[in-house]
This record gives sequence, C-alpha cells and structure tokens, in this order.
Amino acid sequence: MNLRTVLPPVVVVVLGFGALSGVQNTGFREQIEATLTESAEEALAAAGRSDVTVELTGRDAEVTAATAVDALVAAEIVGDVTGVRTAAAYGPEGLVPPGSGTTQAHVAGEDEETGEAQAEPTASPEATEATSDDGTDETTDDESDDETSTDDSTDESTDESTDDETAQPDREPTRKERERAQEDLVEIPSITFVTDSARLTKDGRRVVREAAEVLEEHPEVEVRIEGHTDSVGTEAHNQRLSERRAQAVLDRLVELGVDADRLTSKGYGESDPLVVPRTFADLEQNRRVEFVVTR
Repeated sequence: MNLRTVLPPVVVVVLGFGALSGVQNTGFREQIEATLTESAEEALAAAGRSDVTVELTGRDAEVTAATAVDALVAAEIVGDVTGVRTAAAYGPEGLVPPGSGTTQAHVAGEDEETGEAQAEPTASPEATEATSDDGTDETTDDESDDETSTDDSTDESTDESTDDETAQPDREPTRKERERAQEDLVEIPSITFVTDSARLTKDGRRVVREAAEVLEEHPEVEVRIEGHTDSVGTEAHNQRLSERRAQAVLDRLVELGVDADRLTSKGYGESDPLVVPRTFADLEQNRRVEFVVTR
C-alpha cells in the first residue's frame, strides 16, 4: 500500500475531528456561561440587586457593584447559584477581598428581624449620679478615695507610657537584608493557575509554599505581590484576573502562616509584559506573579 496515497486523507480526518472537538468545547463553554449568567441575574433580581453586573468565565463569576459592601453581598448571592464555582467581588477600587467589609443585611442600631431602629438604652439606677434628699450632690469619703485612686492610676499609666516610649521600635531591615531576600524570591519558580482563573494548580500551591518558606527565612522584610497576565482577552478582564491572582497568592501565604501585615498585592494586567508577545512561549512568560521587597 502506498503511504503517500493513504496518509493525506488520514491527516485530513484527524484534523477535522480536532477542529470539531474544539468547536464543540467552545460552544459548550459558552452555553454554560450563558446559563449561569442568566441564573445569577435572576438571583440578584430576586434579592433586589438588579444594578449589579455579572460576568462569567467558565464557572467563575466576577461581580461588580457601586460599593465594596454591595459587591460582597452580591458575590455571596451569585456564589450560592448552583453551578457557579467562585464569585469574586469588585467595587469602585477594584477587587474586594473576602472579609474586608460587612455583608450583613442589617445595619447597626436596627433590629435584625423587624429592621426597626432600637431605642437607646436608658441609664440604670446604678449609673445615675448619687444625690441627697434635698437634690444636692453628696460628696462622700468614697469619692475622695476615687480621686486618690485616679491620681495613682495616672501615675501608673505615665510610668507605663514612659516604658513604652523607651521600648525598641520595629527594626528597619538593612539594604543587604532586603537585597538578599529579593534574590531568594526571584529564584522561586513561576506560580501557575488554572487557565483563565485565579485558582492555583497543584504545582502552583507547591511554589507558594516555597515562597512562604523564603519569607520565613527573612522575617524582617515586607513584600508586594504583583500579578501579570498575557495580552489575550480584553484589558479589563486581564486587569481583574491579575488582581485576583495576586490576592489568591497573598491569601494562601497568610494561610501558611505569613503575617498579613507584611504583604500587599497589586494587579497590573497586561500593561507590563516581560517580552513582546510573538509566540505562545512569550505569552506564557508574560503570565507571572512576582514578589517585590518594599521594606
């Protein structure tokens, strides 16, 4: 049998099946996104939050609202929709980290069930000022003792504040310590995520653990976690994705025991590529998370 005669039709059939599979996968994904978007919008409308914008990428939702609190509340509603895997909240300043604001339906001073404002509690009899029968204030030996104790407590607090003032402040890391920490952080391999999401891969989680160990070796420095994406997709989507990925790394480091006060995160989207994207390898190189020592 002549291979030159048989091989071309086989190649055409294989490529045809590959193209058909790609079209089917794309269509299936778009169908899922459309269905989940409709379900999320219905859930928000039922909760009286029709002014919220929802964008689905696969099963991951991005919820945008006028305020950070509204965004968090709306993200909880969308996250409860069957089929939605994650729901990220976005306010006027960008990504709103979970737990950064209250998402309770009631406000301070209102009854949780009725929503009616609660009356200010009246002062108890013990809290009222002691008076004599003729309406004049009584001055007793107890009050004199209270004044004396107040003077004593003032002296004690003064001594304590003096001790606090003489205590050593947090030590500023030296330039050499910062440089050494930066060198170690640069050596960390690339952190990988599930395609077009902020979910760490198994290898990505391993690399974040490695980063946590490096930060533990340099407890004196503070670090900014910077997220970058390639140029595939819209600028707005890539900006949000970079913010979510940087925040995901920060959250994971805190879970691993790194002090949250030492960490900040920022997304740069596609605005700061390492190389001009001409190949798939270039795109992969531009997708990255970097650690920058800030103090």
